[in-house]
Amino acid sequence: MVTPVERTQPTEITLDDLVQDPWYRSAFESLPFPTLVLDSHMLVRQANQRFLDHYRLERQAVIGQPCYWVFHRFAQQCPPDQCRFADAMAGRTGCVNLHHYRNPRGEQVYEQVHLSPLLAPNGSVLGVVESISDVTQAKRLEQSLTETNEFLGRLLDSMVGVVVAADLAGNIEFVNRNVERVLGYRPAELIGRSLRSIAPDEDLRRVRQLLTEHGGRALGVRTTIYGKNGEEVPVRLNSSFVYRGGVPAGTVGILTDLRDYLKMEDHLVQARMQVVHSEKLARLGRMAAGIAHELNNPLTGITVYTELIKESLEPDHPAQDDLSAILEDAQRCRDIVRGLLDYSRQSPIVVEELDLSQVVEDAFRLIRDDALFLHVRVERDYAEQPLVIHGDSRLLRQVFINLITNAVDAMERRGQLTVRTYLDPEGLRVAEISDSGSGIRPEDVARVFDPFFTTKEVGKGTGLGLSVAYGVINRHGGDIAVTETGPAGTTFRVRLPQEAAAELNDYARHYRPGDAGEIQEIGL
Repeated sequence: MVTPVERTQPTEITLDDLVQDPWYRSAFESLPFPTLVLDSHMLVRQANQRFLDHYRLERQAVIGQPCYWVFHRFAQQCPPDQCRFADAMAGRTGCVNLHHYRNPRGEQVYEQVHLSPLLAPNGSVLGVVESISDVTQAKRLEQSLTETNEFLGRLLDSMVGVVVAADLAGNIEFVNRNVERVLGYRPAELIGRSLRSIAPDEDLRRVRQLLTEHGGRALGVRTTIYGKNGEEVPVRLNSSFVYRGGVPAGTVGILTDLRDYLKMEDHLVQARMQVVHSEKLARLGRMAAGIAHELNNPLTGITVYTELIKESLEPDHPAQDDLSAILEDAQRCRDIVRGLLDYSRQSPIVVEELDLSQVVEDAFRLIRDDALFLHVRVERDYAEQPLVIHGDSRLLRQVFINLITNAVDAMERRGQLTVRTYLDPEGLRVAEISDSGSGIRPEDVARVFDPFFTTKEVGKGTGLGLSVAYGVINRHGGDIAVTETGPAGTTFRVRLPQEAAAELNDYARHYRPGDAGEIQEIGL
């Protein structure tokens, strides 16, 4: 049997010989794709019927024309970075161009153009075979998939929590960008790493067990993950299996950072405790006010009549010492009554502009017991600028007198007392009183501001000093707290706003002696 090549092949075959050969023409027309044969000058030497039908062209309008004119109506060759014709003419295979254009209906069309060298029997390149595949549908699917992936990526990145996907072996396959905000890692730093690098093994086993026991879902699991800097971050985890063909193929989890939530929870607990404490103090205040008013009159009588008796007796009368003791005890009772009135807010108030540092210094000046500081080293660190506040100077001085004398007593009158005033970042005026004593017992810290609570010996303290200080500072719109305590000493911190609380100003404007009932009605 004689093959077509044997039948038609001359000594040296040319492109014209090949395209005119009936066997080659038959094979060329049977190709399933629109196809052209180009010579070395990029001129079309042959076009199959599929090509003509696909582009709705007549054969005579195509043959002999440059391919760039046939496809694009260009007057010159396409840019080298868009055309692989030269590579195909050099004998390279696998050369592909991607054409895109709009068809008469205005639709975007994508075509993949494959260029292959057309070889003679001796291996020389006669021309180029150019086949066209319509890849519009595939390109649309690719674009749709890309857009979907981009949308899902943006969606996952916009979520508040950290999204982590892993295979069943625990290797991380995806993590959204929130991981950088919460843990400090860039997403690329975690891809491929094990979940064990950011979570405790015990918690991972517990979550896997919950997923198995609860139908592939584990919701609201409290756990801890590790930040890049080693910080333990409390989180709430919602996790589920990812299924493929009905079989678990991986896991996905959403981690919610609980640090701000826990801080808010602590603030709420403290606020509740303050409300309870304030309610308790209010009830005690009303009781204290009643007791103080009931005691004041008899104490005045005792004091006046005792002084009259002392004056009527000779200075060396044996009863003089007993009468002096009576007066001393009566004065002590009057001091307690005065403290009760201050605590219950039944004393007159004058609101004026003050310098917090000067108020503290005045407190030192008003402590007349020089022996109190005999073995105490006082260090003052006052703010350079005046710390302007508005309040009652008498009450505020009494607060710092109580804090200073308590600090000296806590050191047993020997040690270092440090007084500091400054402006904090929130704009509050701050005064700190620190001693070098042995500290407050942990079980007593929460009670130090309770009325009548004292750790001093009987007869050396009424237990009203700190409760009065708490009430005064609270009335001024500030707060007082123990910020440090231990074997190295204790620090009390007082914070006050520049402007006094509105309730204090109202009290100062409306107070009249004997208006206790009215004052109680407005919550003061």
